[in-house]
Amino acid sequence: MSKSRGSVISLEGNETKVMEWIEDHFVINEIEIEDFPFFPCGKLIRDKNEEAMIVFWCVIYGRVDYRLQEA
Repeated sequence: MSKSRGSVISLEGNETKVMEWIEDHFVINEIEIEDFPFFPCGKLIRDKNEEAMIVFWCVIYGRVDYRLQEA
């Protein structure tokens, strides 16, 4: 049980890192952000042109990563 709690705490910290990355790379009031639970700490971002990307915590490399919408 204690191991599970550690994982939740770790994910919360990583979600903060994901949000900080988004804030560092975008003007927050010019995008829409939705939770995207298919990726760890995933966030779906859309801009005013309806272009989208996913920002998430990569558990393999231990860092924020993203994927752009393919045309």
